[in-house]
Amino acid sequence: MKTESVVIIGTGRLACGCLEACLARSLPVRCVESEKLVFSPLGALCRKRGVSYEMILERDRLASLFLSITAPTLVVSAFNYFIFPKAVLENGALNVINYHPSLLPRHRGRNGPSWSIYEMEPVAGMTWHEARSPVDTGDIIVQKSIQIGQDMTALELAQETLNVAAEAFEEVLPSLVDGSYPRLPLPRAGEASFHRSTDVPNGGVLDLGWAVEKAYAFLRAMDYGKFRVFPPPRVGFLGTQAEVAGYRMQRDCPSAAGGRSIAMLNKQMTMQGDRARLLLNCQ
Repeated sequence: MKTESVVIIGTGRLACGCLEACLARSLPVRCVESEKLVFSPLGALCRKRGVSYEMILERDRLASLFLSITAPTLVVSAFNYFIFPKAVLENGALNVINYHPSLLPRHRGRNGPSWSIYEMEPVAGMTWHEARSPVDTGDIIVQKSIQIGQDMTALELAQETLNVAAEAFEEVLPSLVDGSYPRLPLPRAGEASFHRSTDVPNGGVLDLGWAVEKAYAFLRAMDYGKFRVFPPPRVGFLGTQAEVAGYRMQRDCPSAAGGRSIAMLNKQMTMQGDRARLLLNCQ
C-alpha cells in the first residue's frame, strides 16, 4: 500500500526526528501527542514548521481519530505509550509501525535498556516493527545493535537507542512510503522476554551477595538520572534498607572482580539519614 500521508504519535527527540525526516521528503504529516508535558519539543517543532499538532490524552478520542482515517496512511508510533486497540490495527487504511528500545523478541514491554544492562548483555539495540496484538509481536522492519559500554547507564543507553532509531527511520522511510519495506517475522521461541512498567530489576534491591560487576550493572540499570522511571534502588544495611543516593565504580583491579561478592570486596558505604552512597572497589 502506497502511503498518502503520515501521522506521527509520540514524544521527544524521536518523534521530532521522524517529523524532520518526513518533511525532508515533503510528505503530508500531522503529529499527535498522548502524554501531558510541561513543555513539548514536538509541539514546539510543529509550530515552527507549520505542521498540524494535537495533544489528545483520552484513549477513546485517540482510537476514534485513527478509526476515522480512510486514506492510506503511515502511522508512526515514536516513543509512544498509547496501545492501539484491535479495531485500529484492523483499519485497512492504516500501516502502523512502532519503535521499541530493544532487539526484539528480547525485552518486549517496558524499559528495555534497563533489562539489557541488568542482564549484563554486551549488546542492546532498537527495533522498528509493524504494530500487532499482543504488543511488540509484529514483523520486524529494521533492527540496529548498540554496544553497551562498561559504565553506560540506562539513561545513556535509552538516549542512544533514540538516536539510532531516528537514523534507522530515515533509512527505511522511502520503502515505508511505497510499501516495499522488508518484513521479518518475529521469532516466537528462544530469547523472548516481557517486562511490565511495574517490573523492577530484583525488586529494586541491591544484593550484597552479588559479584561486583553484577551489582554495578544493577545500579546502572536503575539509573535514569533525574527521571524517575523506577523508585530509587535500595540496599540492606544494619537490618534495614537504605536508599542508594549515589554510587561509583573504582576499577583498580578489574580482573579480580569476577565471581567475588560485594561483601568480599573493599567497599565503602556512607549514610546520611536513611540514604546511602556506595563506592565499589575490586581491590
